[in-house]
Amino acid sequence: MFKKRRERRQAELHEELAGALRDPDVAVRAKAAVDAAERADLKWALRELAAAVAREPWADDFHETVVDGFAVALRRDTAIRERTARIVAEHLDDPEGFVRAWTGLVAELGGPPAPSEIGADLCDDMRERLRYLRGEGWTAEGLDRLGRPGTFIRELAFDIAVLLASLVVRRNEPLSAEEAERVRGETRAVLDSALAWPPDSEERLVRIAPLVDEPDTESWTDRARHGVQVDETLALCMSADDDRVVLGVETLHHQIMRDDVLRRGRTREVLDRLLAREQPPFVLFQLLGCYIQLHLVARLPDPPVDLFLARLRDADADVRSCAASGLGLLAPRTPAETRVVAALVERLDHDSDVGVRGAAAGSLAGLARPELPAARTVADAMARHAGSPEPGIRAATLQYALEHGAPDAYDRLLTEFDAPDVHWEFLKALQLAAMDVRFSLPEDVRPRLAERLERLAATGWVDRWENPEGHPDLDDLDEALEELLERVRDRS
Repeated sequence: MFKKRRERRQAELHEELAGALRDPDVAVRAKAAVDAAERADLKWALRELAAAVAREPWADDFHETVVDGFAVALRRDTAIRERTARIVAEHLDDPEGFVRAWTGLVAELGGPPAPSEIGADLCDDMRERLRYLRGEGWTAEGLDRLGRPGTFIRELAFDIAVLLASLVVRRNEPLSAEEAERVRGETRAVLDSALAWPPDSEERLVRIAPLVDEPDTESWTDRARHGVQVDETLALCMSADDDRVVLGVETLHHQIMRDDVLRRGRTREVLDRLLAREQPPFVLFQLLGCYIQLHLVARLPDPPVDLFLARLRDADADVRSCAASGLGLLAPRTPAETRVVAALVERLDHDSDVGVRGAAAGSLAGLARPELPAARTVADAMARHAGSPEPGIRAATLQYALEHGAPDAYDRLLTEFDAPDVHWEFLKALQLAAMDVRFSLPEDVRPRLAERLERLAATGWVDRWENPEGHPDLDDLDEALEELLERVRDRS
């Protein structure tokens, strides 16, 4: 009799929790998931929670959703917990293997079937998460370095791994064949309508906006839709029609500025093929920008340093400027770094365009590691141009002086910020210098700099930088000024 009563109560609990796991309120679902993990029959809980995770609406952060309960349930059984930990530990350098092992386990527990194909975007996404897990204490031996099983820090690291694995799989689910075809048709129609307008025109930008907007964080399908859109853009880039190529490259340049770059491998292939032949300046400028963004998102194993070096002597100043800026990001710790320094110094000393010279100075400021063989060359160049009449160049030399402890660095900083209309480049220089772990303001400088920054904020300095092209972004400047003020005031 007692057994039947327990079974009836368990069945009632399961029915109640199953309904709550489908509630439209995320908080209700999350609580039900933890209750299921702690109170329900484990086999039932794992099956229902694996299915609930697969249904959970896409979000930037899976924390405080049903995945928290799923992690608790996985920890509840020793054998399953150990198997989960082995999957992570054995695949920290193998994102595809990790996805296959993880989705295989979830399928065994009652979740959706494991995918037969593992796409490059999913692997790229998981690779970044596995790198993060290493920073959270995961090694090839598991979590042994984080203390005994059952400790809070060890359970937290386990839960983070479950959360990230679940999130990556969920947000990389492909569209159905029908939906993918519909998105392809819509994308082609958008691109065809944009062809009627000149490159770099406001009208064209308005028309391609649906293909480049940031994702809707409430819809997991947005990422998959964007992937299909990028496929169509890349196909356009490889068209035999020059006008279509220009539109494709322009659209790709905007798409790649999104926070989450998809189709990285395919994009790199297309960029390489397009740059294997001569391109007009507008297209070349956009292509170089795409390389830079790819590298910023995830360091390229073979950055095209020689390509950028060659473009430092391009006839078009915008192309030279983009190449000079890019080299500061692409060249560090490559065999060509010393050659890059020499080429940038030559541009800084002799280029006819002030924008190119400013870009070269900015890159040199970031290439001045003490162990670099050409460090002395950089130091001499920075000293030669410290009194430049051009704010961008002078700001780069100030950044270098601050980062390397030059004796006059703080006097120069205070002098520049004395001006009521100090150029925004100096704000950027101070920001960049402050990011260096060695940066520290002397106690006698701190209040004097704070006073100057407070005066800029009080007198509407940010608004005075408005210009028709929208650069620099006023919201970004306002935020930067506020953050710098907080940092200068903070003595910790």
